[in-house]
Amino acid sequence: MTQYFDSSGTYKAYSHDGKNLFSESGEHLGHFMNGFLYNTSGAAIGHVRNKKILDKKGQTMYYTN
Repeated sequence: MTQYFDSSGTYKAYSHDGKNLFSESGEHLGHFMNGFLYNTSGAAIGHVRNKKILDKKGQTMYYTN
């Protein structure tokens, strides 16, 4: 399982399969495909780079160790 943290270091999300992202409470937030993160409606909300998920402005949404 991969854990994701926000910019303050607080645990926020996880992926148990590297394909789907869930909140810490288990809510399905979206899925990863071709280096991007898509929300449950299918809209791209970020991209993955160097163990970080960056939003459309290039700001870190989440990171992993």
